[in-house]
Amino acid sequence: MSQLAIITPTIGAPSETFIRRHLDRLLPRNTVVAALTDRAPLGGHWDVQCPKLIMSGRLSSQKTILNAVVHRMGLKSLYPAPTSLQAVRQFFVQHQVSCILAEYLDFALSYLPVAQELNIPFFAHAHGYDVSKSLRQAHWREEYLKLNEAAGVITMSEYSKQVLLELGIREEKVTVIPYGIDLPANNGTHAPSKEDIVRCFAVGRMVAKKAPILLLDAFRRALERYPNLRLDYVGGGELYVSALHFVQAFGLESYVTLHQVMPNEQVLQLLRESHIFLQHSVTCPLTGDQEGLPVAILEAMSDGLPVVSTRHTGIPEAVQDGITGFIVEEGDTESMAQRIVELATNAALREKLGKAARERVVQRYTWEKERDTLRLVMKLNAST
Repeated sequence: MSQLAIITPTIGAPSETFIRRHLDRLLPRNTVVAALTDRAPLGGHWDVQCPKLIMSGRLSSQKTILNAVVHRMGLKSLYPAPTSLQAVRQFFVQHQVSCILAEYLDFALSYLPVAQELNIPFFAHAHGYDVSKSLRQAHWREEYLKLNEAAGVITMSEYSKQVLLELGIREEKVTVIPYGIDLPANNGTHAPSKEDIVRCFAVGRMVAKKAPILLLDAFRRALERYPNLRLDYVGGGELYVSALHFVQAFGLESYVTLHQVMPNEQVLQLLRESHIFLQHSVTCPLTGDQEGLPVAILEAMSDGLPVVSTRHTGIPEAVQDGITGFIVEEGDTESMAQRIVELATNAALREKLGKAARERVVQRYTWEKERDTLRLVMKLNAST
């Protein structure tokens, strides 16, 4: 019988649906969770129903908050305190853990010695900032080499695998397992546009690497050529106010609706009512922070939407230019606008690319494929 332990910085982060799937569905009934905190940034939106150890209970509230902030910045954190490591060790022994999956490489490294002491196979999972922003620091470039002592390193794209290999992680240690999502029941069919209104959709935290202002600028340029465009943009974050100012400055209030954080059901409803998905991911010029493989893009593709996005990290592995959507260079809002107009004025093209996008997800990016490959690589017995 496999007993899986998952170590994660937070429980409940709205943007971490990929981690939630691991916690809830990778090995149901045989999973325990150790987390630094269950007070997720921007407010906890979900919990897990399994044995869990919340390490913040053993730290002061001030240090817990500081640790969470420092982790989100991708810097060397204060965690874990020695007492927390001892508590984690006891937790694993108590629950007879036979395999460990640790989310985010920098966070994972603190717990590798515990796994080695208990002789438990240890897998570290890379996601985004930890294979971009963190690697600007000499400390983490050196620390990551310790992952050669782990049973394996899992990452979501060929792009990020190459980053790790160039860093010095041995190739036999690194496995690419793309994120998997649940296929919607509508088979990717969407209602035709009404009165020639073409609805664009974007979702994601409004932070530097998602470049919301560049996305809005591309939409503004497209709107000048095709006035029947509309945009729903869902997401809070530190750049939300800047996005709001942009909309107001250019008089886009009748064309752009900015939503902050919304329940997933409402997000999915907006997705189903849309015709084109937009995401303008970039490398943050100040920190080097990058995306991993945006789940929002995969969800849009699964729903039969053509995607217009950027040549950024793992995105072109999912969005094939001219086949499942269009890819433009980072920062090129003029080219993005052109592609939006091309799709807006050609319903047959939208349908063709949307069908190909859904098929791409069916072939490569379903949750079942991710789950089964993770179980295989980690040698998890799911019979129980």
